[in-house]
Amino acid sequence: MLINGINSTTIDAADRGLAYGDGLFSTIKVEYGRVQLWDYHLHRLQLGAQKLFFPKVDWALLSAEVKQLAVTISDKPQAVIKVILTRGCGGRGYSSQGCDSALRILSAGAYPAFYQQWQVEGIKVIQCEHKLAVNHHLAGLKTLNRLEQVFIKHELESRGALEGIVCDNDGYVIEACSANIFFYLDDQWQTPKLDGSGVAGVKRRQIMEAAEKAGVSVREVRIKADALFNAQAVCLTNALMGIVPVKQYQSHVYNQGGFSLIKQLQLLLEDGDLLNAD
Repeated sequence: MLINGINSTTIDAADRGLAYGDGLFSTIKVEYGRVQLWDYHLHRLQLGAQKLFFPKVDWALLSAEVKQLAVTISDKPQAVIKVILTRGCGGRGYSSQGCDSALRILSAGAYPAFYQQWQVEGIKVIQCEHKLAVNHHLAGLKTLNRLEQVFIKHELESRGALEGIVCDNDGYVIEACSANIFFYLDDQWQTPKLDGSGVAGVKRRQIMEAAEKAGVSVREVRIKADALFNAQAVCLTNALMGIVPVKQYQSHVYNQGGFSLIKQLQLLLEDGDLLNAD
């Protein structure tokens, strides 16, 4: 683990990331030391730091540290690097005045091997009862405030489910607990708008850009959960899992034709799946 570039596992107990969840994070796939989609991860971190009026971050140094850590796991076919940025220490109470140095925390971990099985076989998902709050300022960002996802994960575990579809307080589909969602409906790919809730995933962005380049339409929409019963295909995406087919939503089973549609999405990424830190 690297904390501000130094091998350490210790942070100040007064750090605002711990006290208030005042920070951002990104979870990155690494293959044989090659950092996947780093440009996208970096852009989202930069956007988040700007929106949260963070103190200055040395982005070139952060990129170098990610590369440095990736070298230490270059013998692994697949691994994970997690980047956390906090506002650091300072200020009084909620005030951010006096916080002049962001804290960088980088850690490496094992890749969840079950994702490969999910990609091939697909998974069953449920409709979650928990709802996401609407916050237009924080929408799309991946902040350290993940209590909503803690509640959602607890619901999934208590119901024996791997993943679930989550709506906002107005009943519109937003995402899954740990992934974005795409669905093929009305003869085109669609994905929920994320201007009020949810995380704008880097894999989501990659898919949308690759689709546009290939002339494949992907619409950002607002839909209610019942519309998913009419979809020909549904899949979940994030930086680690890639594209995972949904084979069953609640009691509704999708036919094999949906897997073929999802395979077309997967093929769009084959030529451009690496945006490396080096």
